[in-house]
Amino acid sequence: MRTITELLILTRRALRESLRQPGNELPNVFIPLFFFIVNVGAVGGVAREAFGVDDYKGFQLPVAILQGAASLASGAGVTMTLDMQSGYFEKLLLTSTSRFSIILSRMLAESIKCMILAVAIIILAIAIGAGFETGLPGVVVLILAAGMFTLAYSGIGMALALRTGSPQAAQAGFILFFPLLFLAPTFAPVSVFADWLATVAAFNPVTYLIEGMRGLVTDGWDGPQLLRGFAAVAGIGALSLVLNMWALRSRDR
Repeated sequence: MRTITELLILTRRALRESLRQPGNELPNVFIPLFFFIVNVGAVGGVAREAFGVDDYKGFQLPVAILQGAASLASGAGVTMTLDMQSGYFEKLLLTSTSRFSIILSRMLAESIKCMILAVAIIILAIAIGAGFETGLPGVVVLILAAGMFTLAYSGIGMALALRTGSPQAAQAGFILFFPLLFLAPTFAPVSVFADWLATVAAFNPVTYLIEGMRGLVTDGWDGPQLLRGFAAVAGIGALSLVLNMWALRSRDR
């Protein structure tokens, strides 16, 4: 119970920082919305003839959400390095506050912000004509999936921050996501990929995440597809946990 209280207090502090400096969040909002509008404008008119996608706005909706999620996820590590440079992190370590709460609070704050961003992107997509085959329940699942991915993926940048204390290193998690995103069915379905790219996509966890989220928008409920998407998130989360345990151990020495 004490750990939960600590987690809530530290998460609230992290969210207040964003409210005090809202300008820092503008890139996280602008970039995914910009690419969503540009991609739909550039490809939407030929998507049906080129690769059989009728609702390209809905097709691109999960991509925009994941771009925002990855950007926000890197923020957890960056803000942690600022705490380390100011000495606040070391002060927390000297208290009885659990290390679990210190680390997870930053990640949880970014997850909450991502779910808010996902709502904004979904509203925009529906407003310009995107369908949503699973209705309101699917919207809720999509928002939760975005939050879960942000929570899991932010651990990559957090581990780099704890290990190096460098904001630049913490941002590497965001940079790493872009190759994964572009080696997944981001702009077209896997069925039209060259053989080598389809093989790479099959081993890319982001493929299953995008397809699981996209299915909620364009196809309807598909249990196995959703399970593969959540399994991808769980795998990323497990990797994040291992990396953070390793990084904390090195910092405690």
